Amino acid sequence: MKAVLLFGRGGWAWALPAAVLVTASVACTASGSGGGSASSCAYRVEYAGHTYSGAEAKGFTLGGKLGAATLPACDDTPGDGDDGQAAATSTTAYAIKGVDPGIAIALKDSSDDVIFVNLDSGTTLPEIKKLIRGS
Repeated sequence: MKAVLLFGRGGWAWALPAAVLVTASVACTASGSGGGSASSCAYRVEYAGHTYSGAEAKGFTLGGKLGAATLPACDDTPGDGDDGQAAATSTTAYAIKGVDPGIAIALKDSSDDVIFVNLDSGTTLPEIKKLIRGS
């Protein structure tokens, strides 16, 4: 008995990658019960005219109080029928011992392993971790 190939000569070589690609595409876009895509707002804070993005960094020591900071408004569920954005939230920025506040700051009410890196500073997280460790 001869096997019958449904895709013709060499068709199986293309069928498997195509199936994987379609599955991966659906997995990346579909979420929630409605099957639509969902997003989440970036963990950001605005302080002293700069925007800082949240990043994980363990072992830092909270320094002195710097001043008022803002967690920007966010609409992480567009198309949910609610046209408004969540309101901006006021908080307090703190220095990180051994790190210039122009590079990174911390929030007392955020997780113990999250710092906020100034997006304009040009400093990478590994460089900041070295500053925190003092090496």
